[in-house]
Amino acid sequence: MMNAVKQNYGDGKLVCYKTLPIWNVKTLPKSFKECHNTKEGVWAKLKILSGSLVMEFLNDKKEIEKETEYSVVHQPEMIKPRQYHKIASCSEDMTCQLSFYTVSSND
Repeated sequence: MMNAVKQNYGDGKLVCYKTLPIWNVKTLPKSFKECHNTKEGVWAKLKILSGSLVMEFLNDKKEIEKETEYSVVHQPEMIKPRQYHKIASCSEDMTCQLSFYTVSSND
């Protein structure tokens, strides 16, 4: 399990409760290339280990609000609860790992 993120959210800090396996361009779940979001109270952190990918962030009408390319040196920001997003494309050498966080009131 990862250490708590050094950010306060209300009365607590974000703590990692689940880290998924490392994916590459062939093993990345197809659902990640479709519009989806996290549940209420769940933040997501995608770490790029090699290569690059383009993420789209969408509004509630599922219209693209922002499109950004990420890499090892330009990591994605923390994805907020219920924020619609998808991976639009990725390089052939891309590897990444996804972790989920929630607020913990324990210090």
